Amino acid sequence: MKKLMTVLLMMLMVVSIGMAKDSSNTNAKKLIKYLNDDNVGVRSSAAQLLGEEKEKDAVMPLIQMLERERNFRVRIVAAVALHQIGDAKALPVLKRLAKNDPNKTVRRVAAGLTADLEKIKFAEK
Repeated sequence: MKKLMTVLLMMLMVVSIGMAKDSSNTNAKKLIKYLNDDNVGVRSSAAQLLGEEKEKDAVMPLIQMLERERNFRVRIVAAVALHQIGDAKALPVLKRLAKNDPNKTVRRVAAGLTADLEKIKFAEK
């Protein structure tokens, strides 16, 4: 019960930071820091909020997260966040995920995100 309350409080804190709509660098830095949290829910929520805010400073931390994350659900959230941000730097890691991730669902999601991001980047040229 205590662990559940801690998780819920941490998630509430992450969500409240994102909902503040103060897109200052301070909030982005806090969310980026949460990408390394021990709690899966906190990491996932931070990645989701960074994607929703299209936080460019989060691209490299999200890429690093994808490369080390063990939880397949968090890898999916991080991949979606990178797609939402729309930075071409995410393409190589998404392609690698689409080909080499041990989880079939992650491979499928990454393949779809890669194809969509490539279309967007091609259309911008």
